Amino acid sequence: MQGKIIYFDIAAVPIYILILLTIVYRRLAKGRTNALFLIVASAALITVLCDIAAEAGMWEYPLTQAEVGFVKVTQYLYFAMRNGFNMVYLFFIYSVMRCWYRIVPHYRKALLTVPYLLILLMLFTNEKTHAVFSVTPESGYVRGSLILAVYVFAMFYFAYGVTFLIIYRKTVDVGAWVSLLALYMVNLVGVLIQLVYPRLLVECFLTSVTLLLVILFVQRPEKQADISTGLPAYRAFREEMEKIKITGQRVQIVIVSVKNADELNRFLGDKNYSDYIHSIERSVKRFTGKERISCELYYEQPGFFYIILDDAAYNPVQAIPMIRETVRKAEGGAYDRGAVPDIRIVTVAFPEEISDTRELFRFAHDFDRFADVDRVFVRAKSIIEQRPYQIEAHLEEILERAIESNQLIIEYQPVWSVKDRVNRSAEAVISIRDDVFGEIDGNLLMKAAEARGLSIRLGELVMGQVFAFVGSRAFSEKGFSTVTIMLSMNHCMQLNFVDIVWNLREKYEVHPEQICFAIKETVYENMSAQFDENIRQLHLQGYLFSLDGYGRGYSNMQHILELPIESVRLDRSMLDSASSEGGRALLKGSIQMLKSIPLEVIAQGVDTRETAEMLIDMGCDCLQGAITYMV
Repeated sequence: MQGKIIYFDIAAVPIYILILLTIVYRRLAKGRTNALFLIVASAALITVLCDIAAEAGMWEYPLTQAEVGFVKVTQYLYFAMRNGFNMVYLFFIYSVMRCWYRIVPHYRKALLTVPYLLILLMLFTNEKTHAVFSVTPESGYVRGSLILAVYVFAMFYFAYGVTFLIIYRKTVDVGAWVSLLALYMVNLVGVLIQLVYPRLLVECFLTSVTLLLVILFVQRPEKQADISTGLPAYRAFREEMEKIKITGQRVQIVIVSVKNADELNRFLGDKNYSDYIHSIERSVKRFTGKERISCELYYEQPGFFYIILDDAAYNPVQAIPMIRETVRKAEGGAYDRGAVPDIRIVTVAFPEEISDTRELFRFAHDFDRFADVDRVFVRAKSIIEQRPYQIEAHLEEILERAIESNQLIIEYQPVWSVKDRVNRSAEAVISIRDDVFGEIDGNLLMKAAEARGLSIRLGELVMGQVFAFVGSRAFSEKGFSTVTIMLSMNHCMQLNFVDIVWNLREKYEVHPEQICFAIKETVYENMSAQFDENIRQLHLQGYLFSLDGYGRGYSNMQHILELPIESVRLDRSMLDSASSEGGRALLKGSIQMLKSIPLEVIAQGVDTRETAEMLIDMGCDCLQGAITYMV
C-alpha cells in the first residue's frame, strides 16, 4: 500500500455511518438545510471510501491494468467528491445562517461553483495532461505537477467560508458557530499534515470529527424536529426568524392555526391526526413547488403551522382554497369521519408589518383572538391596526406612563345590599386615561395584562391604591364595609403573594375583613398547589373571598363547596339570558341553590329597575350596576 497509514481513514467510516444513521433516524432530511447536510455527509463518506479503496487497489506492485483502472476511478471520484464537499458545505453554511436569499439569483450560485468547475475541468483533461495525478503499474499513484492548483481552488471555499462565518457570526449561537468554523480550521491542519507527510492520511478522519460536531451543535434534533410528527419544529422557526432579522431579509410569514386541534387529535387518534398534519405539509410543499416559491414549513403542537416564503411579494390568498381542497382529498378520510378542522390563517409581511421577533411570536399565538370569527383568512395589518391589539402590544409603555403621570384611575363601584337597603360594599374598578390611547377600561386592561404577562405588575399597582383607600378616612366616610379587588391567575400563584398582602396591611393599617378578593371562575378551574396555599393562608388571616363570573364557565359544584368563599358574583350573561323563560328559570334556580349552601349572591350589571325587582324577588342578596345610583 505504498506504506501509507490508512487507520485514520478506517476510523472515519463508522463516524460517517453514525452521522447518516442519525440523520435518517432523527428524520433530519427534510428542508433545504437538512438536505444539504445530508449531501455533505454522503460526499464525505464516499470520499473516505474512495481513499481506502485506492490504497487497497495498490496492495502490491507492479499493478495490473485492472488495478490501475480501479485506482484511477477511485481517485477521480475522490477528487470530485472531496472538492464537491467543499462547495456544498459553503451552501450549507448559507442556509444555516439564513443568507440563502443572497444567492437566489442563479448567476450568484454559478459564480460560487466556478472553482469547483475548474477542478472538474482539470480532472476531465487529466488523462492527457496528468496535471493532477497519474497511476502507473510500477509507481502506483503519483501527484501531478499542478496538484497544488486543486488545493488553491479548494482554498477559495476555505477563505470565502471563514470570511462569511466571521461577518455573520451573530446569526447562530457560539456552539454552532465554533462547530461550523472548526471544519475549516481543523481540515486546514489535516491538509497541511498530508502535504508534509503524504503517508499519514488524517484529512478524512478530521473531517468526520468536525461533521460530528456540526450534527451535535448545529443540526440538533431536539431543536430541528417536532417529536410527534417529525416536521421542522417551532423552536427552529424562532431561530430562523432571529437570523432573518439579523440578515435584514424581507419575507412573508403564513401562520395557520387549527383552533380545535386538541379535539381533532382526541377524535381521530394520534396516528390519524399525524397523518392529517402531514397531508397539510405535503399539500403546501406540492403547491409551492408548482408555483416555484421558496418555502419552509414548521409545526408546533397542538396545531400551528408557520410557513416562511422568501418571496415577500407573493400573495398567498390564491393558494388557500386550492390547498384546502388538496388536503381534503389527501388526508385519508378524516372529513368522512366527521372531523371538521377550525382553521384560521394570517399573513405577516416581515419586517414591514411586524419588525420585532418577540412581537411576531406573540402575534402568532394571539391573532385569532382579534380576527373576525367568520373569516378563515386575514392579513396581519387588519389586526395590528385594531385598538385592542395596539393597547395589548404597547401595554408596558402604557403602564410606565400611568405610573409616571398618575394616569391609573380606580373607581369604587357600589354594591347595594337588598337587606340593608344601602351601598354596603364596593368593587375597585380600574381604568387608565392614556395620552396616546385615551381611556382604557378595566376589562380591556386586565385581558391585555394577562396576555402580556403583566397582570402581576398591574395587580400590585391596584392593590397598593386600594389598601391606601381602605386605610384612609375617605373609606369610612363612604360607609363601605369592604372593597372587592379582582385578582388574576398569575397573582394567585405568586410565591410571595401572602407576604405582599401582609406588607400592605401593615403599611395602611387595614383589617383583613375589609378586603374581599374576587377570583374569576376560570381561575378556580385551573387551581394549583400554590394557589390553594395562598388562599388558605389569607383566609385564615381573615380576608374574604368571592367567586366572580359564575355562570360563564363550567362550575364544579363540589369544588365550590370546598372553596373558602363567602360570596358568588353572577356573570352578566346570566342576566341577559333571563329574557327567556328557560334563562329566567336557570337564574332563579342558581340563586336559590347558592343561597342554600349558603353563599351571598351578588348580581352584576343591574342597570334597570325591572331587572332589580326581578332579582330581589328571586332572593338575590346584593345588586351592582347603574341601579345602585338610582335607589
